[in-house]
Amino acid sequence: MVKVKKEESVPADEKPATEDRQFVVALGRGLDVLRCFSAQSRMLGTTDIAGLTGLPQPTVWRLCYTLQKMGYLVAARDRDKLMLGPAALALGAAALAGQEPLEAARPAMQAFADRYRGAVALGQRDQNSIVYLLRCQGDSDLLMNFRVGSRIPLYASAIGGAWIASANEAERRALMKGSADPTWLNDACSQYEQRGFVMLARPAHHINTVATAIVLDGQDRYVLNCGGPASLLPQEFMLQEVGPALLELAAELRSAFAFNRRQV
Repeated sequence: MVKVKKEESVPADEKPATEDRQFVVALGRGLDVLRCFSAQSRMLGTTDIAGLTGLPQPTVWRLCYTLQKMGYLVAARDRDKLMLGPAALALGAAALAGQEPLEAARPAMQAFADRYRGAVALGQRDQNSIVYLLRCQGDSDLLMNFRVGSRIPLYASAIGGAWIASANEAERRALMKGSADPTWLNDACSQYEQRGFVMLARPAHHINTVATAIVLDGQDRYVLNCGGPASLLPQEFMLQEVGPALLELAAELRSAFAFNRRQV
C-alpha cells in the first residue's frame, strides 16, 4: 500500500458547492479521485490527483488510503504511484454490461472503419469528457492511441461538439457556459443543424474527424465519430462522403439499440 502521511488532526469536510443537503461530500470526492484515472492516465501519484481534483493534499491522502483499503486503488509495482484496483475494474465491467448490447454494434462499426481506413468510436459524456465505450480501428498508417475508456475533451472535439449540439436547449445553454471557446461550439451547433453531423479539422495533427449523435428515448443518447489522417480523409471527402455515411451508420445503430431495448 502506498504510504500516506500521518496527520495530527483530520479537518472537517468543507460544505458542498451546492446547497443539496442530500449530497455526500466525502463520497463525491472519492469518486472524483477515481475519475482521475483513465486509459491515458493509468498510474497517478497523490500529488497528481491533488492537482487534477483541486483537493488539498491531506484530503487526497485520506481518500486514497480509504480507496486502497477497499480495493478500488492499488499501489503500482516499483513505483510510488497508484492505479485502479480489482474493485474498480469489476465496477467498470458491470457498467459496460448494463449498457446497450454494445458488442452487437461492433461489426457495423468495424466495417465502417475498414471502409474508410479510419477509427470509429461510440461514447457518452462524463462531466467534461466523452468516454469511449466501443472503438474500432481500420487499416491506416496513423494509428491513434485511443481505446475503450479513453476520455476525449467535451469542449475541444468533434464528438464533444456533437454531444452538445444534440442536447436540448436548456442543457446546451448550460454546457456552453463552461466553454472557453464558444465560437467553436456555435459553429459545431450550426454544422449539426445543417448537416446532422460535426466536422473538426486539426491541421497541426493532420487529422480530420466527423461526429454525430444517436438519440434514443427522450434525451438518452450516444455519440459516434470517425476520424483519421487528413491524407486519407481530406475535409471535402469527410463532408461529402464520410459524414453522410456516418449518419446512416448512426441510424442503423439507433434501430439496433431500440430493438434490443424492446426485448428487455
